[in-house]
Amino acid sequence: MDKEKKAAASAEPEAKRKGGRKPLTAEEKAAAAKARAESKAKAELLQPAVVVQFQGGEVEVDALVEAAKAEFRQAKKRTPITGLKLYIKPEERTAYYVVNEKHTGSVSY
Repeated sequence: MDKEKKAAASAEPEAKRKGGRKPLTAEEKAAAAKARAESKAKAELLQPAVVVQFQGGEVEVDALVEAAKAEFRQAKKRTPITGLKLYIKPEERTAYYVVNEKHTGSVSY
């Protein structure tokens, strides 16, 4: 009878063993790390689309930025743009810009 108890006791831990994830192999770990790195890089490069809506009209901020850059380049062809601040006044349907903290202008939309 003692032998039966010992056999039952040794079989019992195997029956109570919980199922979990299998450990990852080295290849699977490398693939998972690569996927995480790609998704992190993609998140860092995220460029949100910003749209201003006012009284039934809307305009994308990217379009205003490009219009401000184009207008500035027409006036100052040789000056590189190192900084751009854009101030949007939807009630006037105008975006005012400051380039390189020196030059100002406006773009109507």
